[in-house]
Amino acid sequence: MIEIDGAIWLDSGGKKGEVIQIHDLDIVLPKKPAKKDILFHDRPKAMQMWSRTPMPKELSRVRSMDEWFEKPAEFRRSFSPYIEQEFERRRNGVWFYNNGVPTYITGRHYMFLQWSKIDVGYPSYLAFQREIFLHMAACEIDPRCIGQLYTKCRRSGYTNICAAVLVDEATQVKDKLLGIQSKTGKDAQENIFMKKVIPMFRSYPFFFKPIQDGTTNPRMELAFREPSKRITKKNKTSQKGDALNTIVNWKNTTNNAYDGEKLHILYLDEAGKWEKPVDIKEAWRIERTCLIVGKKIVGKALVGSTVNPMDKGGEEYKNLWEDSDPLERNANGRTRSGLYRIFIPASHALEGFFDRYGNPVVDDPSSPIEGIDEEPIDQGSKTYLKNERDSLKHDPSELNEIIRQFPLTEDEAFRDSIEGSIFNIGKIYQQIDWNNNLYPNPVVRGNFMWKEKDKEVIFSPDARGRFRIAWQPPAEMRNKTADSRGKRVPPNAQYGVGGVDSYDLDETVDGRGSKGAMHLYNKFNMNDQVPSNMFVLEYASRPDLASVFYEDVLMAAFYYGFPLLIENNKYGIVRYFESRGYDGYVMNRPDHLKTSNSKVNVKTKGIPSNSQDVIQAHAHAIETYIHNHVGVKAETADFGNMYFNDTLEDWIGYKISNRTKYDLTISSGLALLGAQKGVQKKPKSDLSDKVFFRKNKVKEWHR
Repeated sequence: MIEIDGAIWLDSGGKKGEVIQIHDLDIVLPKKPAKKDILFHDRPKAMQMWSRTPMPKELSRVRSMDEWFEKPAEFRRSFSPYIEQEFERRRNGVWFYNNGVPTYITGRHYMFLQWSKIDVGYPSYLAFQREIFLHMAACEIDPRCIGQLYTKCRRSGYTNICAAVLVDEATQVKDKLLGIQSKTGKDAQENIFMKKVIPMFRSYPFFFKPIQDGTTNPRMELAFREPSKRITKKNKTSQKGDALNTIVNWKNTTNNAYDGEKLHILYLDEAGKWEKPVDIKEAWRIERTCLIVGKKIVGKALVGSTVNPMDKGGEEYKNLWEDSDPLERNANGRTRSGLYRIFIPASHALEGFFDRYGNPVVDDPSSPIEGIDEEPIDQGSKTYLKNERDSLKHDPSELNEIIRQFPLTEDEAFRDSIEGSIFNIGKIYQQIDWNNNLYPNPVVRGNFMWKEKDKEVIFSPDARGRFRIAWQPPAEMRNKTADSRGKRVPPNAQYGVGGVDSYDLDETVDGRGSKGAMHLYNKFNMNDQVPSNMFVLEYASRPDLASVFYEDVLMAAFYYGFPLLIENNKYGIVRYFESRGYDGYVMNRPDHLKTSNSKVNVKTKGIPSNSQDVIQAHAHAIETYIHNHVGVKAETADFGNMYFNDTLEDWIGYKISNRTKYDLTISSGLALLGAQKGVQKKPKSDLSDKVFFRKNKVKEWHR
């Protein structure tokens, strides 16, 4: 690999061409050749498009290398240049004119288009697949990368692409093992190995077919070994050659299927759909070792999938995705997973929306244009997908599913199933979509700091700050002081309240641990300067010292003048506030959340996290807030003012049976409980009481 200024050069000879960027990878294409060396240069511009070049008829009648060597020398001399040309294109790729634009495709892509027959014939050229192949080539060339991770929409052709790569590579390397796994062993065997790999190999011309051992339609492996005895139809010993001793096989879906093997290529199909007890992240942790010897990467992986709901393999795949960001590398230059990720929006990969040149028709054309299937296209893919979504706006479950299957963004690709949450995910996603399109966005990142300790806090915007704020109190409300019986108390308690999910240890054994989380929330009020029923601050961070987190929380509370309801199973923050003279800012357990047992100790600071009554009330508070203030409001058709997407995403994944990792859900719910202080009964709503340990049917939303 040649790498200059972080770019990956596809031309090993170092001839620099155009620099393109594909999902945070800078890729240098080979230098454009002379016009005469570009395919279809002799066609009119309008007729310049990819088309497969048929093999010469005389040569197509040759079925094997044995038959080739039986042909007269003159025959072989006349067709040898053609065969050599095909091998050269296989190695280096080709350039072709596409509607007047010189376009480079890799050797793998050429083999896919020219020689890899699929169920509908030979593939068409599609621009988004070119991106996949270019990104794949960069992953293959880069010695720091273990492979490609592609999050896709449905029917993007990735299975065909990977099957073609397996056949292409297996038919030209020696002493290698290439493996296949899918969400089930049956899928790996039938849908990939037997229905795609084997037919593609059989469609290859004879000069690309190495010596093969066994049946021409194998079920377990495609082996390029020397047969023990090979006899021709004329009862002669066939032409011998060096066998590759390379194998393509498949394995059942287990975490350690290839453990101990040395792999050259590993294709993990539908990795976002591997359900427990098989864990794609754990499987990858084991099987990546099959692609590495010492520090050297000796094999590459192809990993691709649409994404299942989070509780059906999606969460593990999402973790793998987050670990595959090429912008986040360790000291060895590798991502945490070793993979490089790529996402292509469904609008650029949707069947039926490609013009005759293979380019996506994303926006509505001014007049109908001819599609690649010769059918007219009168609308763009974006409009089509929007119409499909609009038709399902009263069916949140189906709407969410079609968005997840045909995502326009990475966030959409990783949407959870509505049925997988105790909250109304349909309304949450409405709000997220609304927030993503807000301009200007009201959320500002930054940090709080003392201008004068215990007298004045200031907020300093910082793109990497620990706080996100959507509203600041007017100047006359900030940094106010009040006291009660000689103790500092929050002066703006009538306007707002905070919730805090704390931690006590400076560092856990593994150096990780949950984050400290905090929310500030404006209660309903009649002050025109203070927006009601609105989360105004979000914090999720884990400073090296717990005391830094405590001071962060204290400064925010002082700046806003709000009291805080704290989960009291971690008492360090309460002691810190006491030591700083701010224990008056820490709320006692709200009266409406006291039980007969808790009423004995009426002055207990904070609220317990293990009380079932509290857990149920906490979940109900969030659900009620979502119903009334998130997404489209049924009464007004306006959108809610909950602008913190991280919290919204946390609500989506929240599992009441395993609350520990949902820091933002805990702190936001505590803020809502704190806002209910003094309320003896649950507020009236059209929501029925629920037991949140059971999966709830999500209510329909209306626009």
